[in-house]
Amino acid sequence: MAEKTTKALRSAARVLAYGGVAALGLAAVAFVFALVSHGLDWSAGLDWARKLLLLVGALCLITGGCGLFVSGRDRPSDAVTPHEDDTFRMFWHEVGMPWGAAVSLASIDFLVLGTVVDLVYFSVAG
Repeated sequence: MAEKTTKALRSAARVLAYGGVAALGLAAVAFVFALVSHGLDWSAGLDWARKLLLLVGALCLITGGCGLFVSGRDRPSDAVTPHEDDTFRMFWHEVGMPWGAAVSLASIDFLVLGTVVDLVYFSVAG
């Protein structure tokens, strides 16, 4: 039992790390794009970054939740519609958790970083 828990925690930590890198990358690209396109206005750069991070985080949470909601649904075991999808099975094998759980977990990074940028934005703008 301890081995399964360790493996699950290791998978969750890896998903959170990759989600954090993706969130930081998205924030940096959005910030630089808005900074350059708005005449080097720092508040516009922070505003774009926070809006985009919160939007992507919310969409990831919805997508992952829907994936978790329908992932246990049985499929007919016919030759045309296989019972298991190879892509999702390989994702579970590589990452260590279903894709819906991984996307839901990665959305935490986007929402937390979006909240931090939101706090910075309002402290700088105020």
